[in-house]
Amino acid sequence: MSFDEEEVTAKDREPGPDVTRKLFRQWQMARRGRFPAEDMTNPVWRWLFRGRVDPYHANERFKSRLKKMLGTIDFPNEPRWAGCRLGQSRTQLSDGRLFWIAGEHEDFYDPDFYIYNDVIVQQADGDTQIYGYPETSFRPTDFHSATLVNDEKTILLIGSIGYPEQRDIGRTPIYALDTENFQIDEIASTGNHPGWISKHTATLSEDESSIIISGGEVMTEDGLLESIDDWSLTLADFRWTRLTLRKWIRFQVGRADQTGLHLWNYDMRKFSLEHPGAGLDREDDLADEIGAEPNMEAYDALYKPPVPHSPVDQDPENEDGWRTKKVTIEGVPVRYTDEMEHLTVTIEGDLPKTIVDSLAKDLCSKLALVENTDCRIKWID
Repeated sequence: MSFDEEEVTAKDREPGPDVTRKLFRQWQMARRGRFPAEDMTNPVWRWLFRGRVDPYHANERFKSRLKKMLGTIDFPNEPRWAGCRLGQSRTQLSDGRLFWIAGEHEDFYDPDFYIYNDVIVQQADGDTQIYGYPETSFRPTDFHSATLVNDEKTILLIGSIGYPEQRDIGRTPIYALDTENFQIDEIASTGNHPGWISKHTATLSEDESSIIISGGEVMTEDGLLESIDDWSLTLADFRWTRLTLRKWIRFQVGRADQTGLHLWNYDMRKFSLEHPGAGLDREDDLADEIGAEPNMEAYDALYKPPVPHSPVDQDPENEDGWRTKKVTIEGVPVRYTDEMEHLTVTIEGDLPKTIVDSLAKDLCSKLALVENTDCRIKWID
């Protein structure tokens, strides 16, 4: 069985008699292993993992009687061990074991943000072991890929977002996890690396001699960029080969003051105007934030370029689809992606330079009206 979020039952969320208040206080904090593959299994973490319990609700369960009576709200102000994570890989072996590896809890600006470097092994009968590692042997990792290789003796971990100070831009982190003794070794690789990649797809080739990497994002000196090419990692010598060289045209448009955009606020305002009975208040702080009455006309025209084009419906299967608007121009797909701090435009093919320039200038002028400030165009090589 697995404990995916939708499969967790009310019973799973109950700590059980072996999780006492004293034991919870002892194990509620997140911590690293003292040596590689340290068995850190304990009833508290088993419960948090089994029930996918977050630190806030775990603390609420064991809050003192006085705090409960007073209705005190106690949000974690330091990293605590979380059973619910983002960017955690899940790999199933033929013997029924499930390997849940690392992941993160909360956003980087939260006081309890934490990136894990542990391995949770869930047996076929549901029993669980948790192994910890020092950062010197296994760096905290999130949004990596996990590929089962070597006759299921090894799980190869590729990529990560990681903590900013641990990113080595231009390099691709690789770790090999032994599925029998749970040791983890960092793997050195050569060739044409995809870079500090994350959120990608890793596929074992048909002859099982290599891993194909596609999609995802790459960390650069200018921040995260979409990875638009495919790469191959040969398992015999861990050598990277670039498989594609897509010469797509990309540029970003953002505020000249380099602060975040207000497109989400515009979207909510538009929804409340179109659905007055939904209970959303359109009189928000948007006008105060941009220093003018929101320009809904410019917002509605933001993704309508000044050349003949055809809108493309959003993919309902794509969870991040709300961030991207698509059109086609002369048969070429063009994507507008809201990156919160700027809009990224990706032209998936060749278009005349006059059209490309008009797209950039048009978006820049409209976004300036939307944000009520000067905006700038940045071309991506």
